[in-house]
Formats: sequence, C-alpha cells, structure tokens
Amino acid sequence: MKLSKKFAVGLAATALVGSLGISAASAATIVAGGATFPLNLMESCRASFAGDSTANAAGHRVDYTGVGSGTGRSNFFKGDYKFAMSDSVFKTSDTSYRTSFVFMPLIAGAINVAYRLDGVKPAGTVLQMSSTTVAKIFAGQIKTWNDASIKADNPIAAQPKLLGLNGQVRFTLAKGAKTTQARLTATLTSKAVTSKTKNLIITSSVDGGKTVKKIYNKKPKAGRITLTVPYAAGTVYSITLDKALVGTVSLDATSVILPDTPVTVYKRKDTSGTTNNFANYLNKTEPTIWTKATNDAFDSAFPGTVPTDGSFVAAQGNDGVSNGVMGKDGGIGYAEVSFVNERQTAGKPIVSAKIKNGAGEFLAGSSAGAALAVGAAAVDSTTGIVTFKYDNTVTGAYPITAVSYGMANTAAYGTAADNAIAKSYVNYVLDTCAPEVAEIKGYSALPASLVATAKAIAAKIGA
Repeated sequence: MKLSKKFAVGLAATALVGSLGISAASAATIVAGGATFPLNLMESCRASFAGDSTANAAGHRVDYTGVGSGTGRSNFFKGDYKFAMSDSVFKTSDTSYRTSFVFMPLIAGAINVAYRLDGVKPAGTVLQMSSTTVAKIFAGQIKTWNDASIKADNPIAAQPKLLGLNGQVRFTLAKGAKTTQARLTATLTSKAVTSKTKNLIITSSVDGGKTVKKIYNKKPKAGRITLTVPYAAGTVYSITLDKALVGTVSLDATSVILPDTPVTVYKRKDTSGTTNNFANYLNKTEPTIWTKATNDAFDSAFPGTVPTDGSFVAAQGNDGVSNGVMGKDGGIGYAEVSFVNERQTAGKPIVSAKIKNGAGEFLAGSSAGAALAVGAAAVDSTTGIVTFKYDNTVTGAYPITAVSYGMANTAAYGTAADNAIAKSYVNYVLDTCAPEVAEIKGYSALPASLVATAKAIAAKIGA
C-alpha cells in the first residue's frame, strides 16, 4: 500500500522524535517574558534548549516575549508568565508583588550609549563622552551636537588604538620604517571573521574626510595582520569590516569637527530595567544633573518634565530605541550592546559612544568590559543581587553595565510540571547557553562565584 506524502512525512517526524529520545506527548511549553535587555540571548537559549536532548530530554519549550521588565514582573506575579526576566530589582510596593517566588541573576551586559551623527569629521570618528556629558544630553540640557561639553570630551589628539565590534577587533597604529609609511596591526578573533566575512576595507584621508583613498580591500583571516600603509602628516585611517564601520586611527593630532545637528533623544516608553540601570548610573555619577532616584519609567526618573518639542521620542524596547537612533541623524539612545552590534554588522548608521570610566578610559560597551564591571560590583551572596560601583577604577571596566535576573515560582504557585521546566531552563542558561553564546551575542556570562550563588537560589524553584 502506498502511503500519502503527508502521512509519510508525519510518520517520519514521529520516528525522528522517538530516535532523539523525546516523547511528543510529554513535551510542554511554558509562557515566559519580560526584559528586552536579554532578548537576543533568550532567543538563542530557548531555541537550543528545545533541542538539547541531554538537558531537556522531553523537548520542553520556553516561549519568551520581550515586553519590558515592569510588564514582565507584573505578568509573572499575576501568574500569566511561568518564568520572567527583569533587569531591575522588584519592589515590595509593587501592587502585584507577592512574597513566594525565586529571583536570581542569569546574565550581564553593557548598556551602550548609541548615536547616529552624519557629518562628523574625520569620517568614522567614534565620539567620547564623560558621565557629565551623557547626563546633560539625557536631561535635555544639550541641544546640539556641537555643544561645548561634547567638544571638550573630544579634544585634538592622536588616536593610535581602536577597539570595536564587542571587542572582537583591535587596531594599533605605529610609525613605519620610512617617514612615508605607517604600520597598522589588526587583530581579529575567530568570532569576528567567519565563513560569511567578505572584506576588510581601510581608507585614508589627510583633509578630514573630504578626500578618501582606499588603500586596502581584502578578505581577512582570524589572527594578527600587520600592514604597511602610506603615511603623511595628518593622515586618518578609517576601518570597515564588511558593512560595519569600526572607526578611525591616527598618528597625529586630528581635530574632531562636530555638526550643529539637533540632538534627538530616544527613550523607552515601556517600564524598563534597562532604563532603571541607565537612570541609576546617571543619578549616582551626576546627582546634581540627574537629580531623581532611578525608576523603570524614564519620565519618572527624568529631572523635571520631559520636553514635548520633539527632541525626546519614546520607543518600545531595546529594539525600538536602536531602530529609532539609526533612523535619525542626530539621534541618541541607550540599549544593550547586542542590539547595537547587530545593526552595525548589517551596515546601519549607528555608533556606540566611548564612555569615560572610573580609571579615566573612554570605552565602548563590550562583553569583556561588562564582565570587569560585574567583577568590581558588590554581590549579596544570599539574594544574588548585584550593586554596581560606577566609580570603580578597574582598567577596562565599562561603567554602564546591568545584570538581568530570572524569576520563577516556588511550589506555592504554578504547577510542578511548569516549575520543573523553568528550573531546567534556568540551569541550562547558567551552565550551558550563557558560557557558550553570551559573548557572541554581545552579553557577558556571570563569573563562577555568581553562577554558584544563582544556582543555589535556582534550587528553590518548585520547592
């Protein structure tokens, strides 16, 4: 008897499920959601969790939706979500708050100050910003990009080093053997150079970007590349990997020219843990400018009344803020580094500003910088709650870093089956997914000591 094509495919699928040791009847899905900060990691982890026959033999699934930390906590406390993520710590004053639940750190990441500014010279320049400048911009005190505060953060100086794409590429410039040459050393990791990588392009300019000459265009290999490039006084080298403009390096002092483009701030319209962490940084580092204590709602944390003249635009989630910034010349906002990186690698016009840390360095957010910030933070060994020290002087630590926390039920809420899935997923993220893909996705896996604390707390899920 000949089987119908549809029936045959179904039979084959059933056989495959059986061969993987997965029982189709026992597989279940729990509804989850919350913070958009860890969304890119959650998308990866929940996909690999569903297919991991060792950690998840039954083939259970976690259906995670990024709705913001505030909504995530509310939906969790109401019982709509069986697992949630929040970048801000819950408050007992929340109307939906209940006492019986489990709250543990799962992942860390940098909150980048992302901007788009057409017309800055030299082309490819990555702007530097002190905490004072960042606070003034987001308080509405800086109206145009050629403001004196931004100029002061970007003095005339040589810039012989460049770090970009979440720390996966590094460039160092030095004098060459001849006065008409310079030596450019590029170090690219295997994560930056894949089978899909097409080319590394280096251009030079001696007139602030008015005239640009392409001096290198080849498919790179992972590792170190040393190039001899033509040099004349005042030369600025601009570097692009595929479609991502990494930035510029120069041996000589170069003047950064800023256009008078109006500043347009993109803020979160949803209650957000990313906002909470960003506003906390502003309040703790610049309390005379950002005068109010932190809050999940940007408008509530804002020092005064948010302008209604169009200079502030509300957007949904980290995705919405990043999309708004890249679509607006003069736009600036705050988002987890992975959301900026994925647009940069697609060639979109968005840049992560270099923020001044406690050691006096100007750094763009990266996995490595976030890890160092977590290492310098205070950790409550009982609750797992991380309190950042924004003035830490650790070299390489990125100052605006956040931790995203998981929320799950004790036996008092939810079913035993749902709680078991949530527990398995939490342990999978901590043990397997975060260590394997966090850096690739633009996050930072927790240090071993904090993982141990998180797993001790996770053991209470369903108990």
